[in-house]
Amino acid sequence: MNSDRRPLRASVSLIAGLALAGLALLAPPASAVVTATWTVETYAQFDAGDASSAFITSTGEVRAGWDTKRTALEGDAVWSAVKLADGSVLLGSDAGGAVFRVQGDTSKKLVSIPGAIAVVSLVQTTDGSVWAGAMPGNKLWKIDVAGGKATAGPQLGKDAKDVETIWALAASGNTVYAGTGPSGKLFAITGGNAKEVFDTDDKRITALTVTTDGKVWMGTSERAIVFRFDPKDGKARAMADFAGNEVSSLAPYRDGVVAAANDLAEQPAAQGKTPAQVEAAEKPNAGKGQAAKAPDVGTKPGADKDPPPVTDLGRKGAKKGKGALFKIGGDGRLDQLHALTQTYFTSLAVAADGSVFAGAADKGRIYMVDPDGAVATAFDVDERSVSQVWADKAGISFATDDTAATYRTTGRADQGKYMSDVLDAKAVSRFGKLSWLTTGKTKVETRSGNTAKPGVGWSEWQAPTQSGKLGGGAEGGKIASPAGRYLQFRVALEDDDARVRRVTAFYVPQNLATQIQDVSAELAAKESLPTLKDSAAKPRSPVMKLKWKIENPDSDDTVYTIEARRDGEANWRPVSTGKAPLTATTWDWNTETYPDGWYRVRVTASDSAANSPDRALTTSQTTTLFAIDNTRPGIDNLTVTYPKAQARAADAISTLSEMSFSVDDGPWQLGTTADGLYDDLSEDLRIDLPTGLPRGTHTLAVRVADASGNVGSTSTTFVIK
Repeated sequence: MNSDRRPLRASVSLIAGLALAGLALLAPPASAVVTATWTVETYAQFDAGDASSAFITSTGEVRAGWDTKRTALEGDAVWSAVKLADGSVLLGSDAGGAVFRVQGDTSKKLVSIPGAIAVVSLVQTTDGSVWAGAMPGNKLWKIDVAGGKATAGPQLGKDAKDVETIWALAASGNTVYAGTGPSGKLFAITGGNAKEVFDTDDKRITALTVTTDGKVWMGTSERAIVFRFDPKDGKARAMADFAGNEVSSLAPYRDGVVAAANDLAEQPAAQGKTPAQVEAAEKPNAGKGQAAKAPDVGTKPGADKDPPPVTDLGRKGAKKGKGALFKIGGDGRLDQLHALTQTYFTSLAVAADGSVFAGAADKGRIYMVDPDGAVATAFDVDERSVSQVWADKAGISFATDDTAATYRTTGRADQGKYMSDVLDAKAVSRFGKLSWLTTGKTKVETRSGNTAKPGVGWSEWQAPTQSGKLGGGAEGGKIASPAGRYLQFRVALEDDDARVRRVTAFYVPQNLATQIQDVSAELAAKESLPTLKDSAAKPRSPVMKLKWKIENPDSDDTVYTIEARRDGEANWRPVSTGKAPLTATTWDWNTETYPDGWYRVRVTASDSAANSPDRALTTSQTTTLFAIDNTRPGIDNLTVTYPKAQARAADAISTLSEMSFSVDDGPWQLGTTADGLYDDLSEDLRIDLPTGLPRGTHTLAVRVADASGNVGSTSTTFVIK
């Protein structure tokens, strides 16, 4: 969501345009104010709210969803589905190889295939015959729907090693095409006779479909290749090669097909490596097929963040992977329609209007890609996995795994609603206009409050007043909700054409002052043990570092001014900070023009750069007393009575902090005071000279430092006889 605070002068053209459209804001005070806007128009902004019986497209549009009717099934998973000519649906399950028939809202077990773990493929031919493929099994089974019987049909392949499972079925007229594993062969079955028509040289054919021109499209696993087989000449051509390891579903789409291509996390093979792994190891630089382009997290439906490991418990035995949808044209052109970042696609269906619906293996979602390319989460159910999707007269129906069930759409939802996230204006605000860009029949309302979570103490939902048409197809009105820190809007979608594309709220928050905290003043550079260093002869820098912390709750641009006052004086003296306004929270203050003494500094913050004069606020904070001391301490009465020396050192402002001495330009070494402490403005210095000095004249140099880092020095000569 976009919250943008700016001076009204930056919005004059917009406000004027709104006024010319026939709907003016409340009359503002004579002086200018700061107007803020909150706009919701992108997928990420809408997705921060909550859509109920509605969905949000990747292009930032809220649409009414569909009402559904759920029917429970036996077993844990639905492996296959076929819609019959009479409108009923057959579902192949893992409940002892059972086939269920769903009519309306009722489900009835039709038949079980002997020896089957699951019925993994189903198809109906033009003459009404229904055929099934089982896992395991190398025979087609003919299903007598009326009589509830299953009869073994033709055997595919030489034996069970050649064909172990019939993974996919499709029909063209009365010819059945069967995709098998573990040899990846395609069979054509006509009149009870099976014939191998193509060998993919992959492990299994996992998806089959027939387009209107009679050509058979197939997708494979483990190399994720899509082939197109032409029954007229018996030839096949590879149409697409994906970087993953499975094509899970195919459906006719425009001049070609739409394919669900997945990159599954491979399970270790029982013995050795898989063929794909061997090929990758032997030919690491070989092409790996068309890779999916994952959207940025949060920008589209299904572009989910990586789940924290502690919450990513998954399902027992569930596969991990990622998936993408591609359109494959008749000329082999590839166009990506969508991609998932945390799961993969299981099944596909294309609705009458050309929208693609794709079931996902996690979070119970079906994603929709409309004819214009916009993506949305069309359905989101409690079950974790959507296993089968098919089109029907009312729209789309689907089946789920983990808990086997079917859902059918019963029409557009008549109670579609969208509720926004909560705007935090950071301060109590007065609300102005609400504008919205919608189509169809919609109802817009707002509420406000002073607690972050809406509830008790918030205002009731209210429609804007003085509503009318604005420019650009938008509508708008005065927000009726009372002043508050928080604002929320909701939109009811009341017919099939209802759409919400943008909502903008205008508001004026109370100005909040920038609070200054913890102003400090300290020397910009201060040496430790300065009397021992060669730099002691140089003047100490008079620059002091001023620093302060702030709290700026509304993030207004803030300018700071600095003043100084000597203790005992009445007036504050401005500290020059240059021609440009000071916006930093530090300043290097050169104090050389200020007389020594004890001072306070006052820092004042003003947000006048971001507010009109009647709203601008200032706050100030003052330091504790600190010393400006740029004068060296003095040393008097330096006398030597070998092997002792003594002197008197004093400073007008700062406590003395150390003393050192040097004999005959030798190394400097620390000395002490009469009482062994440096705790006063003046001290009696005591020096123990080195013993064993030779007779003759010697030089004693002494340095004294004060707490401000100033170093004073003196020297004398003495004679040892």
